[in-house]
Amino acid sequence: MKKPARRILPALLATVLAGAAAPGAGAASFSNVVVFGDSLSDAGYYRPFLASLGLPSTVVATLGRFTTNPGPVWSELVSQHYGVTAAPSNASGWIFAQGGARVAADSASTPPGGAQRPVSTQVTEYLARNGGAADPGALHTVWAGANDLFQNFTLFAGGAISQTELQNNVLAAAAAEVQQVGRLYAAGARYVMVFALPDIGATPQFASLGATSAGGATLLSAGYNTTLFTGLASAGLHAIPVDTFSLLSEIRANPGLYGFTNISAIACGPFPPITTSGNSQFCSSANLVQAGAENSYLFADGVHPTTGAHRIIADFAQSLVDGPTAYSMLGEVPLRTRAGHVQTLSDGLAMAEASPDRFHAFASWTGGNFEVASSGTDAGFDSDNRNVSVGLTMRASDAVIVGVALGHGTSDGRFGGDLGGFRTSENTASVFFGAKSGGFYANGAASISNVDFSDTRRAIPLGPALRVAQSSPSGSNGSASLSAGYDLRLGKLSVGPLVSWTSQNVDIGGFDETGAGSANLRIGAQTRRSEVVSAGLRASWDLGPVTPYARITVDKERQDGERLVTASPLSLVSGNTYQIPAYQADSSWGTAMVGVRGAVTDTLSWSVNYAKVTGRSGVTEDYVTGTLAVRF
Repeated sequence: MKKPARRILPALLATVLAGAAAPGAGAASFSNVVVFGDSLSDAGYYRPFLASLGLPSTVVATLGRFTTNPGPVWSELVSQHYGVTAAPSNASGWIFAQGGARVAADSASTPPGGAQRPVSTQVTEYLARNGGAADPGALHTVWAGANDLFQNFTLFAGGAISQTELQNNVLAAAAAEVQQVGRLYAAGARYVMVFALPDIGATPQFASLGATSAGGATLLSAGYNTTLFTGLASAGLHAIPVDTFSLLSEIRANPGLYGFTNISAIACGPFPPITTSGNSQFCSSANLVQAGAENSYLFADGVHPTTGAHRIIADFAQSLVDGPTAYSMLGEVPLRTRAGHVQTLSDGLAMAEASPDRFHAFASWTGGNFEVASSGTDAGFDSDNRNVSVGLTMRASDAVIVGVALGHGTSDGRFGGDLGGFRTSENTASVFFGAKSGGFYANGAASISNVDFSDTRRAIPLGPALRVAQSSPSGSNGSASLSAGYDLRLGKLSVGPLVSWTSQNVDIGGFDETGAGSANLRIGAQTRRSEVVSAGLRASWDLGPVTPYARITVDKERQDGERLVTASPLSLVSGNTYQIPAYQADSSWGTAMVGVRGAVTDTLSWSVNYAKVTGRSGVTEDYVTGTLAVRF
């Protein structure tokens, strides 16, 4: 019987230390970023047209965007953030947006002879390139409608259409955008980000027309957004809504916070002989009205944002994805604090089993760390977790011990990149038992706790500004665990196989953020289910005064399906909700524990052990437990 034990233990240890796990999934990541829209998202679609004007190739390479070139637009920044090479679609990229594009109609803004590519055509091009399907793992974005408003406003100002027709035409464009978003979902898209129109009445171009025209453009912008977002909600399209209307209004209310010194004039000067006034498509550092205007001015020309403004828009859009992902960690930390509490029960039970006395009281402390390394767009996460438990065991018979315990767990969780964090506090009540007959044994425990979160904050960088959203979630955790095995006695050495099952149900109630303006989110209720099955070996060596012991298991999470976190921007009265994948670690890993227990006096005993989780990609997790027990 000695040979199998000698063969199995080294083999299992090698498996654990090698990390018997497949690569895991971290926070939200996307296979691609696909962009549809107009000049607000155009990454250089018109560079071939600029070359046809006879401009030097070195100049053409730095122009083409509708901003303060060569600075990137938001679509490029978001693409790069998610690891996608940013390029216009006519340069083999995935940014289909074209300056001047309308939602579903031809545009008067397209250069003569240029291709008419409204968003409806852009979507068709994308689906044709992608075999008729939308990539379900990609982030798709749509920002359109401004040119529909511009051109209908021009028709109205010229007397070609009535005010009623103006309003109807603009709202029809919003309804058409809902249809294009629906096409993407019907083709298989899962993540579609839809941008609101900014307050067009507040742009330099419309402000120069007077209060009446500017106010009318503001109302049309708001009406477009209402139709767009209520239409998406009514159609059951859970797009990620980007409220740029509210965002840019907040920037105008406090421009200095975002690094802007001028929000009414334009940053771009003329580009003779092609333009005699500021035009963002022909704007670079060579013809800015002053040095640094790409960051200190809000507008590049009459309607287009500067590089600094695009950076803020990109940060804002990314926060709508990164926020729900970060909050998914609220469901992960209670799993770790509960694991620490259950270990204290196991230690208290083991010390009671080593004594014939009927009653034992024990006190335990567990401290551990759970860390997810930063990777790609993932900022990472780190938490320090602690648990204090007191319990009482009673020997019900020679073979059975039962017990009760109370525990108090706390944790300090930190989002990577100084992006906030949270603290938890939970009070746990447990019942547990141990049964043994010969070499066979079985243990079990059931626990329930409240989980209160405090100091919950999410930092949201917006260019040079930093907003901090605060919230007060709460939840609960119910768990049950069973383990069984057989200890083979080999003199003073005891070794044998074990199997275990642990189930946890963490429920986090929905909550609202405050303090971050248009970046505030409503986070829906979360459920984190965990069911871990484990198999391995345990061994102990009775040396008289002390008993060293060890345990090695390979572990498998059976609840390894995708988990989603629901969110909704609080600034939108339409209540649009969307879902982002939660953090998900590898579903297979290994755990190794070493420890020692002994006695101080005839009535006082102690135990100390260290456990480490290995084989989970990007995850560091370990904990130390110390226990004192008194028999009476």
